[in-house]
Amino acid sequence: MLKLHLQLAWHFFVKEYSQPHQKLLRWVQVILMVFITTLTLSSNTIQHYLNQNLASLLGADAVLAQKNKLTNEQALHLKRSSDAVVETMQVNATLTFNDQWQSAKLKAIANDYPLQGELLTSASLQSPSEVTHGSPQSGQIWLDSRLLSSLNIAIGDTLYLAKRPFLVSRVLVHEPDRLMESHTVAMRAMINLDDMTALNIDDGAVLYRYLIAATKSQVNGLIDWQKETLPAATLHHKQGKHPLALFWQRTENVLGLSSIILFFMAAIAIAQIAQVHIKKEQYFSAVCMSLGASKSTGLVLSLLKWLINLVLLIPLVVVLSSALHWVIVEWLSSTFVGVTWQFEGEATLYVLMACSLIFMAFHSPIWASLYHVSVSKLLIQNQTSFSLAFVNLAGLAVMIMVAVNYSDNGLLTLMLVSSIGITIIMMMVISWLFLTLGEKVSERFSGLIPFTLFMMKQRLVSKSTQVLGIGLSTFLLLFTLMFLRDLGETISSYERVHNGNMLVSQANQTQMDAIKDWAVQHAIELRQSKPYLFAKVIEINSQALDEFTDRPSESLATLSHSIRLHWSNDIPQNNRLVDGTWWSQTTEDWQQVSIEEEVMTDLGLSLGDKITLVINQQRFTFSISASHAYKAGAGSITFWVQMPPAAIAHINAPHYYMASLELNSQQWPLLGQLWQAHPTIRMVSLQELTQQFDDTLAMITAVISGFSVMIILLSIVVILSSIHVFEANDKKKNSIIMSFGLLKSTCLKLNIIEWLITALLVGVGAIFGNYVAGTLIYQSQFSLPYIPNLSVMIATLCIILSSVTLLGVYASRHSLKSSVKALMSDV
Repeated sequence: MLKLHLQLAWHFFVKEYSQPHQKLLRWVQVILMVFITTLTLSSNTIQHYLNQNLASLLGADAVLAQKNKLTNEQALHLKRSSDAVVETMQVNATLTFNDQWQSAKLKAIANDYPLQGELLTSASLQSPSEVTHGSPQSGQIWLDSRLLSSLNIAIGDTLYLAKRPFLVSRVLVHEPDRLMESHTVAMRAMINLDDMTALNIDDGAVLYRYLIAATKSQVNGLIDWQKETLPAATLHHKQGKHPLALFWQRTENVLGLSSIILFFMAAIAIAQIAQVHIKKEQYFSAVCMSLGASKSTGLVLSLLKWLINLVLLIPLVVVLSSALHWVIVEWLSSTFVGVTWQFEGEATLYVLMACSLIFMAFHSPIWASLYHVSVSKLLIQNQTSFSLAFVNLAGLAVMIMVAVNYSDNGLLTLMLVSSIGITIIMMMVISWLFLTLGEKVSERFSGLIPFTLFMMKQRLVSKSTQVLGIGLSTFLLLFTLMFLRDLGETISSYERVHNGNMLVSQANQTQMDAIKDWAVQHAIELRQSKPYLFAKVIEINSQALDEFTDRPSESLATLSHSIRLHWSNDIPQNNRLVDGTWWSQTTEDWQQVSIEEEVMTDLGLSLGDKITLVINQQRFTFSISASHAYKAGAGSITFWVQMPPAAIAHINAPHYYMASLELNSQQWPLLGQLWQAHPTIRMVSLQELTQQFDDTLAMITAVISGFSVMIILLSIVVILSSIHVFEANDKKKNSIIMSFGLLKSTCLKLNIIEWLITALLVGVGAIFGNYVAGTLIYQSQFSLPYIPNLSVMIATLCIILSSVTLLGVYASRHSLKSSVKALMSDV
């Protein structure tokens, strides 16, 4: 019986293969499968690379890192619990030479470095690298080639660090414990460990790193010891995860969440196609029943046809996704040096099975509709509203699963989905109002435009569906392309106006006093100055941070490192209270905090939750009493966690400052004086910040551009499917028009006018949706008004009008192949 069913299914599959609705369905399936497969393969490749990178560039079996030096007791325990320990110190410093300066990672080592691997240096830029044993001699410094070039300094020159002279003696080529070597642009320098101690650099600026040689069992013991004794420290080991693993997983989540756009568009296209598909499948099943077959026969044949179609698509999907996977790996090879492409059969099979389940969910309403089939369908063809509603519900369920699976920022996800929902409602309202009012206003006049409005009003439901499908596709495409461009311009202008052109991100009290004196001396404007201290979140409601939530997010990634903890009696001018109650100036309850709204949402925190912080190796537990959000207009220096000033009396920890300054072109060379005396002041210019933002934006734009290609393809499918669904009605409409003695050319003109009106509704709805999405996200993330470029908006509207009209007129040309004779035969 199965063999007979397979033969019948193959026969009917071949017959239906070239039908328009089947072609459109295959387009949707191929685009989605290629996207999901390529994303999964690329993810697996990078995660595999990171695991190898961890093993080869850790420089030890384990590395313990923290901002404080180990006590004698802790250092003794570490040595007893391992085979060997090598101490290094690392600090972010700005090196100066003549009128040049450059920020760099300055590492201090002793003669026992390295623990594992080889340290490579060279005598000059032209000399070959050599394996080097031991550290630089006291008073000497090694610089990497980029730092030599940036400072325009040569071997044998002397530079000053905290007013101490250092002789540039060798070129630093490679450090075996530089785990992030392939993933950072920071320039490198190396000095003797004793020199770092002599520089008397503030502990808060130094990262102490202990390279450990240990067996697997010893590493497991160290993990337990670190969690209990040094909860604020980080411990990387070869059996653990790469520091970039969670970052890459969050990147996958962003791309995966973006795929909800593709699924949304696919759901629209499939819902359109289903209107034809359900009718044909029900008719076919009714024919089978009229010939004596059981109701289940039609269902089995439908399942087998669907399966045959999917199996035949798989080779094409594998080839396309493998090719795109190779392109992505080549593109990422400049960042992940040494990453290589290879075919991953197991991962490909897994993702294809997952895609099959998704498509089965999309297709299930069609199969469900076959249970309502009877022979009477041959005489009265009408699909049930239940079937089409089921199609929409299935699409909605798939999108919800995608959003829940990939979302690592609940607030932004909610905004994206809300924007789509508002856009849907507005497009329906705009379509109804325009067609209703247009038909009422123009009913007294004659001509093609009033007649077109009248006909569109009579088909209000079908035209609204068409506008909705095409409009959402256009909105999503417009959002991905325009929003990023507007974001870059807005952030850049705001930073310049409110933050000046130099941001101080870390300065201790002595350094801050020096900055103020230097600013007064040279008439430099100090715009903001806010204190903070470093804290590390280790527990929430008595649960370790990594146990409280295992869902990667931006908030979790930030809280996993030291954060800046600010104190203020009043709500800062650039913050607003979202929930809870801000403490009074006379409060005696100092163990309470206010946390940024987005962090609360990401981590699922509530008022009254307990958060445990380690501050200068002391544990403090605070209760969440309020949540705040950023408010523009008073600078962008804001803090995720804030506490009452009364807490300062109970916490013994060094204080630091963030600040912003405004320098004119003549004052920039004066920075060298400040950095020579205080090299660990962390300052960055607006130009550097803007460049970093632009580089990130350029990378995102490249990804979005590729993503937009798929959106465009699905947009075309949506337009074609909407035309195909109503093609029979359009033919009948044209036949009726010609029955009144009008020519086909008149039908063509009416068709062009109709598509122009449709494109206008689509364009207005898409631009409105983009504005709503921009406004929501700008207000939430930046508290800024979203002011899109009007000229670009108008140009975009013109492009939308012309593109949709041309494609619509061309794709609906078959509806003009009608005649009065065809109308009579249809009757």
